[in-house]
Amino acid sequence: MKKVLHFLITVAVLAALGEVLWIGVRKQEEKLANGKEAAAEPAEEAKPEEYTVMLEKKKARALGLEKEQPQKTTLQARRRAFGTVLDPLPLLTLDGELATAEAALAASKADNERTQALVATNDTSKKAAETAAAQFLADKIKVESLIRSAQLQWGSVFKADAAPRRALMDEFVKGNVALVRVDVMPDDTFAALPKRARLMVLGREDQPLEASEIIPAAVADAKTQSQGFVLRVDKPVFTLRPGMALTAWLDLPGEPRAGYAVPRSAILRHDGRTWVYAQEEEEKYVRKPVTLDSPLDGEQGWFVAEGGGLSSDDVVVVTGAASLLSEELKGGAEAE
Repeated sequence: MKKVLHFLITVAVLAALGEVLWIGVRKQEEKLANGKEAAAEPAEEAKPEEYTVMLEKKKARALGLEKEQPQKTTLQARRRAFGTVLDPLPLLTLDGELATAEAALAASKADNERTQALVATNDTSKKAAETAAAQFLADKIKVESLIRSAQLQWGSVFKADAAPRRALMDEFVKGNVALVRVDVMPDDTFAALPKRARLMVLGREDQPLEASEIIPAAVADAKTQSQGFVLRVDKPVFTLRPGMALTAWLDLPGEPRAGYAVPRSAILRHDGRTWVYAQEEEEKYVRKPVTLDSPLDGEQGWFVAEGGGLSSDDVVVVTGAASLLSEELKGGAEAE
C-alpha cells in the first residue's frame, strides 16, 4: 500500500513540474513573438518617408527646378581600376646608365675593329687583339643585360632602341607624357587586353584623361597581387604629379550593357552614397539611391546600369537637386 502511495505522489509531482515547464515555454514563445513584432515596427517606420520632399509648385519654380527623364544608352563592358601616377625618375636613371654603357660599347667596338685590322697586318700583338675583343664582348653583354633588366621591370615601356627611348625621356622631363600604374580588384581578372582606358583624378572629374597606350604591367603589385596595367597619357590637360591617386575605367571586349545617362548636376553625394531626386507626383519628390557605374563622354554625365536604381519612367531633377536636399534636411530638423 505504501509503495502505491509513493508512486501516486511521484506521478503527481512530475505532472506538476511538467505543467510548470510547459507554462514557462509558452511564455518564452510569447516573448519571442512580441520581440519580433517590436523589431519589425522600426522597419515599417524606416521606410523612406524621411527621403521625401513635398514642395509646392510656386516654391519649385523659385528654386529653379528642372526635370527630365533619364536618357537610355548603352555602354561597353568596363572594369574599374585604381592606381597612381608613376615617378619617371627610375626610368631616367636606367636610361642614363644604359647611355653610359652604350657609349663604352661604341668605343670598345671601334677599338676592337682597329685592333683586328692591325693584327691582320702584323702591326700589333695577338694578345692586344684578344684584350680588345674581350672588352668589346663585356661591354656588349652589359648593354644587353641593362636592357633586359629594364624591360623586366617596365615591359615594353622601356625601348631598346636609343633614339625613341631618348625622345620618350625628353617628353617625361617636359611633362608631355606621364605613366600611370593601375590595378583591378584582386578577384577581377580578365584575359583580353582592354580596348580603351579613361582616367579620372579626384577633384577633376570633369576633366577625364584618355590613355594613348595600354601595356600589361611586367611586375605584380606586392600588396594587391592583382592584375595591373601601365597606361601612357600623352599631353595631359593638367599636370600629373608622381604619386597622384586616380581611378581608371578599362573598356573590355564584349557586348555593351543597357542603362541610363544621368547628368552630373542630378547626382547628389550624401551619407556616403549617391542619390537622385525623382518626381513621383506634382508636388512630391523622392530621393532615390543610385549606383554610378562609370563616367560617360562629354556632357552625358554618369552611366547607371539597369538595376542601378533608375527606370525609364523616372522623372529626375537635373537642376536644383542640392536645393531639394537642403529643403529635405531643413524639414527634418524642423520635425525634430
